[in-house]
Amino acid sequence: MILYIITPLLIASTLVAVNHLKNSSEIVSKSQNEAIWFVLQLTKEYSEFVYQLQSYQFGNSNHDDMMIQYEILWSRFNTIVNNSQIIHFDQFIGAIDEINSHFERVKMLELRLLSLSSPQETQPVLQLFREDYENLMVFLNYKFRLSSGDLGDRITAISEVETVIRYLLLTTLLMGALMTYLLLRESNSHHALAMKDSLTGIHNRLWLNQKLRELEQTNTSFHFYLIDLDGFKRINDTMGHHAGDELLVEVARRLSKLRCKHYCAARMGGDEFAVIELCQPTGDNSSCITEQLAEIFRKPAMFAGSFHPISASIGVSQFPKEAKSVSEVLKQADFAMYEVKQQGKDGLLHYRTLTSLPDNPRVMS
Repeated sequence: MILYIITPLLIASTLVAVNHLKNSSEIVSKSQNEAIWFVLQLTKEYSEFVYQLQSYQFGNSNHDDMMIQYEILWSRFNTIVNNSQIIHFDQFIGAIDEINSHFERVKMLELRLLSLSSPQETQPVLQLFREDYENLMVFLNYKFRLSSGDLGDRITAISEVETVIRYLLLTTLLMGALMTYLLLRESNSHHALAMKDSLTGIHNRLWLNQKLRELEQTNTSFHFYLIDLDGFKRINDTMGHHAGDELLVEVARRLSKLRCKHYCAARMGGDEFAVIELCQPTGDNSSCITEQLAEIFRKPAMFAGSFHPISASIGVSQFPKEAKSVSEVLKQADFAMYEVKQQGKDGLLHYRTLTSLPDNPRVMS
């Protein structure tokens, strides 16, 4: 449950971080490109005006040309501080204020430019413009450098977000792997539980059907024993269902401890059990379980607080020697078991011997 809560939160956090990284990267890129373009234009107009003012000082241009260049510089400043399309300058703390303060100085010097009556009066004004220009360049060079200033801080923040995203992705992958492992383990656990009889702990009918289909598909030879407890309904009616359950558990325990390498036992339901004994690869069809099954039901069983005699009717069929399909195996074993019931119960009968049944078929080979 914790993983189901944490994993979506990690995924959501990763998406938020990635979106933040994308926005920050776009801001840095657009801010730098936009700001640098306008600043280059401003410094170009500024340097050209200083050059034009210097030319006027040396008599290489007239006052009108110098004032035209001043108007161009004034217009560039005005565009930066008042144009609403310049949306990314606010990403640089203090940039607009600094540029606006230089613009105010430029506007304040306009009257002095207009009042110049001769080139000889230009030097003080030229010096003021040069100092203002140099101060502006120092500020802009720091403010718009990637390695320092506001862009540097944003790039550092982006790097930190990238690190966070890496850790989030790694954690998400680990959570996903852990969830996959737990789901597989839970699936295997549920599958195992679905194949077990809840009362006795041995295989159930679902597992038995699958096992029989596998053996049929691989054409594996086996003996099939169908076991039905005698008098089980009477035990439930007279001693209670708890006593019947105790008997079922005891029978399952005995069946699971047969001395045979290649066999498996299952509870088919109610008081019916089944045993599959694989035949030897050498072709030997003899059984090592027949006598053991007879011995199991000769011994009394403990239930309802004391030992009681028990018995079972057992029908046997063999695949593929006698039965050519699983359904035929089940029918033959059931028919043999029914014949034991008809003969007085408490015995084991192979389907192949039904043509000459003895009076008391306890064990027949």
